[in-house]
Amino acid sequence: MVHSFFVNAVQGLRRRAPEAPDSQQHQDLDLIKSIQHNDQKEKMIKDEFIQQYAHSWRVFEKLVKDFDADAWLQTGRGAITPPRLALHILLGTQYYLDDKMPFQYPSGKPFEIDWQKIKTDDLPSQKDILAFIHEMMSKTEKWLIDLEYSAENLSFPWAGKTQLGVVIFLLRHSQYHIGELSSLLNESKDGGVEDHYVKAL
Repeated sequence: MVHSFFVNAVQGLRRRAPEAPDSQQHQDLDLIKSIQHNDQKEKMIKDEFIQQYAHSWRVFEKLVKDFDADAWLQTGRGAITPPRLALHILLGTQYYLDDKMPFQYPSGKPFEIDWQKIKTDDLPSQKDILAFIHEMMSKTEKWLIDLEYSAENLSFPWAGKTQLGVVIFLLRHSQYHIGELSSLLNESKDGGVEDHYVKAL
């Protein structure tokens, strides 16, 4: 995305280019090309992150779908169970996107943000989580497109100095817990699990 500063600069250069000496015109054109090149590089980086995030979401979705109904609630122990981990991934994504909109589960269950202490009866079903995944998948892609990656990160200092650091941190956070979810699925099926990472490519 070309910043407004550069847009104004380019427009100004184009307006005065016919009246400028040849050497100045060449400098102006070089600056324009440099700005365009930087813009193309930023778009390329964004496209790569959009693809990586999309793959992560697909893996997440496949893992959730592959749990048996009983295993969804009974696998794991303490707060490390499929619905709680899945909810933590999604709530974490909301947090770093600064998305404060409560999600409405298809089941009508209450939207709780304390994923560790939710009553078992109020835990989201697989269908609830899948609907939430689709919602956050769309919001994350828009976030990745609109974000100015080189801008200073003032909200989450532990994630890095720039917004790019937040992008990388959130992806790592999600992947870490998706790995935990994959381990629970593997446990529930005694190792008889498909390679969802490859199948989601």
